[in-house]
Amino acid sequence: MNCPNCGAEATESYCLKCGAQITKPGTVDEVSGKVLASWGLRVGATLIDFLILVIPEFVLRSVLGNAIGTSIYLVVFGVYLVSMWSLGGGRSVGNRVAKTQILDAASGGLITSQQAFRRYMFLELYAIVNLYGAVENVKIVALLAVVYGAVDVLFPLFDVRKQTLHDKFARTVVVVTDAPVA
Repeated sequence: MNCPNCGAEATESYCLKCGAQITKPGTVDEVSGKVLASWGLRVGATLIDFLILVIPEFVLRSVLGNAIGTSIYLVVFGVYLVSMWSLGGGRSVGNRVAKTQILDAASGGLITSQQAFRRYMFLELYAIVNLYGAVENVKIVALLAVVYGAVDVLFPLFDVRKQTLHDKFARTVVVVTDAPVA
């Protein structure tokens, strides 16, 4: 990649000669000044985080039964996500692989543990409603959970800041980062 200012060699972030910042393609968030994460990057990060804990979920469900095993899994997944988002610089393992980061929507800074918890709880409301519908065999509740989840997941495709409903609830935004995978 070459610098648009001086033509010298540049990384994805800056020119090696003149130091100019290289703007990446995509929508730039006005608050943080970073490129907003695409829907595909967000889905990829989520899938990676899910895959990390899918084996523990199956073990818990097979040992303790579906309802209890899934309930314990939701707590374990919550501890993982909330701690990674709030203590890991806004980056779970999935975010690190996808090179995305969760930031405070108002300041562009790192999110607080309260924001991470609010974000997770909004997501888990879907799982809890879905679990209730499945356990109690209430098809309309399960259908509502699917609609709720679909609207949340698809919302970034139509939102100016590419936020999901859980981002709006927690006042967060997801951006692309050049931070190395650690």
